[in-house]
Amino acid sequence: MDKYKSRYIERSVTLEGTNHVFDRHTYVSLADGSDKNDVLIGDHAMISGSLLSENHGKIKMGAYSYLRENSVVGSVKSVTIGDYTSIAEYVVIMDNNNHSINPQDRQLKSASAKGSDYRKWRHSDAADITIGRNVWIGSFSRICKGVTIGENSIVAANAVVTKDVPPNCIVAGNPAKIVKTDIDKAPRLFH
Repeated sequence: MDKYKSRYIERSVTLEGTNHVFDRHTYVSLADGSDKNDVLIGDHAMISGSLLSENHGKIKMGAYSYLRENSVVGSVKSVTIGDYTSIAEYVVIMDNNNHSINPQDRQLKSASAKGSDYRKWRHSDAADITIGRNVWIGSFSRICKGVTIGENSIVAANAVVTKDVPPNCIVAGNPAKIVKTDIDKAPRLFH
């Protein structure tokens, strides 16, 4: 990554620790009053996707976490991603609806200019997202507002997570359902 983009990213976020990895796909957007204090990147985190904060929405990427290319984390409230959590390509993690559910409000948004107040996320329903330590999230998944995913769990590719996920399980499908439990008791492959 060129020095200019690296400096831009480092000025747009708060870095904890050392050895952060950003690349040409890394993108940070701070809008509607958000600033670098709203996005916290942990020690040894690797960010290749997009981090979007509006209206002081908090995003925290834990130590050794990984956000792959073409994935998006968006916040108007709070998204916390635990240490050692890996997020594959084309994942969307959004703590808000991006729009009102009222038909008249949506019509106003559609008719408004880019940058209009009607287009701001603060006008949508939002709820905190918490993703625990050592969670793996498969490609093309979506994590919806208000969800907590317990530590060590796996979200299968293409899953849409609309409800809390307990620790140590695998969820799959749309909407995501538990397909395997007690994965912490699975045999070790590496000794």
